[in-house]
Amino acid sequence: MTPIIVDAESIGMHVRGTIMKKIAILFVAMALLVGFSMADRGIPQVPETQGIVTSTTIDAVGNFATASEIQWRITTEAGGLPEVPALDGTAAIYESTYTEDTASNGVGLILYDKELDVETSSQISGQWNVEATKELAFVGIDGARVTSTDNIFVDGAANPITTTEAVICPFASDVTEMFPAYCNRAEAGSTIDMTVANVRTTSTDRFVMSSADHPVELNHDLVVTELIDDLPSMGTASAYMEVLIQEGGAGANNASLMERIEFSEETTITGDITTFEKLMHYESGMVR
Repeated sequence: MTPIIVDAESIGMHVRGTIMKKIAILFVAMALLVGFSMADRGIPQVPETQGIVTSTTIDAVGNFATASEIQWRITTEAGGLPEVPALDGTAAIYESTYTEDTASNGVGLILYDKELDVETSSQISGQWNVEATKELAFVGIDGARVTSTDNIFVDGAANPITTTEAVICPFASDVTEMFPAYCNRAEAGSTIDMTVANVRTTSTDRFVMSSADHPVELNHDLVVTELIDDLPSMGTASAYMEVLIQEGGAGANNASLMERIEFSEETTITGDITTFEKLMHYESGMVR
């Protein structure tokens, strides 16, 4: 009978590797769903609206850089933006930003696709004021790296208003006759720094709406996977979300600060990355 030779060290390394891989997948393949039943009512559009759309495709061997940025402020204050920070009567103000900055520090194989759509008209659930999707594959030559940073932010503040002025639903005033004051902000983003990369990011927000029958939303998703089978992405990837909620109460307390919530989360991984998925969602409104 032929003896069976057991290499304990090899088996141990295999078992440890399998366990660590499963732990890594469980740890980093995650979805963060943050929803708050708050009183964000959004803000109506101005009479003249704009649409901005860009599309970028790169398939090359070389060095590249690309950047996008939008800064947006809109208010219902009677005196307009020059009169803010004062908010009189039932006025509201919203601010939103989106940025992306991607560049390599040397020659590499580059596959890059980016779609950016900005729409200033009122949007409803499932539609977005800012929507950006990016796909990036990169293989550095002689140690070249690619870095890419994405960030999306929305901030809204408003004085109280009667519910019938803000919400179309005829039953909303049965819940509360006044839509309370609030000051809410949410931000999410991600960064990668890699020699080999296969990355997808999606950023969206909605805050310009004809009524508060739809919630304010912000989303940012980061997905890092293998470039091809058995060739993982290599380097560092991180993603974060920060939320600050300040809410008024019902009835006589609609202009008083009755609730404050602070939330933050960040995940970072460095090494050979088979799967890193982080989905971040913020939703705020009386009707959700």
